[in-house]
Parts: sequence; C-alpha cells; structure tokens
Amino acid sequence: MRSLTYGSSDPKFWHAGRGRTMRSEAGMSLAEITVVMVLMSIVVVAAATYSVPWLGREDMRGAIYQAQEFMQLARAQAITRNRDCQFRIDTASRMVSVVDLNDPSTSADDITLNTATLSSRITFARPDSGSAVTLASVSGSLYQATFASNGSVSSGAGLVSVQGGDGNYRINLFAAGGVRVERWDGSSWVAGS
Repeated sequence: MRSLTYGSSDPKFWHAGRGRTMRSEAGMSLAEITVVMVLMSIVVVAAATYSVPWLGREDMRGAIYQAQEFMQLARAQAITRNRDCQFRIDTASRMVSVVDLNDPSTSADDITLNTATLSSRITFARPDSGSAVTLASVSGSLYQATFASNGSVSSGAGLVSVQGGDGNYRINLFAAGGVRVERWDGSSWVAGS
C-alpha cells in the first residue's frame, strides 16, 4: 500500500531532476529580452515621431473650432441680450473672450461672459500672403468683432488664420454674422475640415 505523505519508492522518480540542462528550462535569455526591448523602442520612437504633427494638427483644429464657437456665442448673446456683444482674441496670450458691451460708449461697464485660452502649440499665421488676423484691431495683439443685437457684425468682420502641426485653418467672419471654417490644401483655401 502506498503512503500519501511519502514520495514514490521508484528511484527514477526521485532522481529525475538531477542532470537536467538549462536547455529544457522555460524562459528567455538576456539576448532575447534585449532584442525585444530594442524593437519596442524603435516602434515607440517611430510612433512618437509620426504622432507629433498629428497632435499639433489636432490642437490647431481644436483652437479654430473653439474660436468659432466663441464667435457664435458672441452673436447669440448679442441677440439674446438685445445689445452689442464682442468677440475678442489676443494673439499674444492666445486668449479668446466674449464680452457684453452693456453701454458701448464706455468700457468700464463691460461684462466678460466667457474666456478661454487656446493651445500653446498653435500660431497665428497664414501660408499665403496677408495678415493672420483681419478683425478690427483694438491695440497691439488684441482684435475684436462686434455683433449687433440683430446678429450682424457691426464692426470687425474678417478672418482668423491659425497654424499648427503641419496644417493651416482659418475662420471667415462675414458682415451678416455667419462664420465659415476653411483649411489650406497646399495651394488654396477649401471649405470644411
């Protein structure tokens, strides 16, 4: 009868582990691990290299659509409040804002309704000739467009052009209050994203 607490009495069973070589052991050698790590490093570097322009393009698209959203917000607030509201953009600080002018004759009573800072990865530039921002200039790097209570642009219709990654977008602001986003296809501006 066999005992459950003791091993087999067969001598082959007791000595089976002796004399084994490393070749039969499961695992990986240092050389194999090094090769895998080098290949993974190459893949990560290649992915990072190709994703940097993509990330810049996405930041630029986000910035242009955020500026468009603020233009539309300024127009909607002008209609809702039944008085002039302004869209402002500062190209130095990359700050966009919507301001209720309250009384257009004095700036002391202006009410800031919303502000945002655009990505630091974008620049205000154009691939073709011309100024990157053609809205009404307030001072230095500050530009504005004023929306009347009927939703039209009473002053400052123009464009804002943004560059990021390896692409360019611009927003056209029309006197009637409409906006259109365009992208540069290498030779001309085309509508859409």
